[in-house]
Amino acid sequence: MLRMPLLLLTTALIALPSQAGVLDWLGLRPKPVTSSAFLPVEQAFVLTSKQTPAGLQLEFAMAPGYYLYRHRLSVSPINARFGDWALPDGTAHEDEYFGKTRVYYQSLALTVPLQQVMPNGEAEIRYQGCTTGLCYPPQQVSIPLAPLR
Repeated sequence: MLRMPLLLLTTALIALPSQAGVLDWLGLRPKPVTSSAFLPVEQAFVLTSKQTPAGLQLEFAMAPGYYLYRHRLSVSPINARFGDWALPDGTAHEDEYFGKTRVYYQSLALTVPLQQVMPNGEAEIRYQGCTTGLCYPPQQVSIPLAPLR
C-alpha cells in the first residue's frame, strides 16, 4: 500500500523540469528580495543645492524609512575655501551595519560658508545611507561653485 504513493511522488519529482528545484515546485523556497524593492539611491536621498551670498545651501530629503549616517557625511572644498561649519547632531540610532551611531531622518539642511572660490571651484559631498534590509554604497557628488563677487 505504501509503495503506490511513494511511486507517484517519485514519478512527479522526476517529471519536474531539470532547472526547477523541489523547494520551488513545492512553493517552500523563500523569494529573494529584489533590488526593485528598494528605491534607487537618487530617490532615497534627494540632494539639492543653491549658492547664495551666505554660502552653499545643501538639503537632503530622505524617503520615508530611509536615513543618512552622520559619520559618513562630509563636504570638502576643491579649488575653494570654506568657513567654519558643523553638522547637526542627528538622532541616536543603532543598526546592523555600523552599530551605535547618529543618523538623519526625513531631511537635513545646512549652509557651508564660502570664503574663497577659485576657477573650477567645487564642493565634494560624500554620504551614505540605509534602510531596513539595505545599506547603499558610499556616494559622491560634486557641485560646481561660482566665483564669489
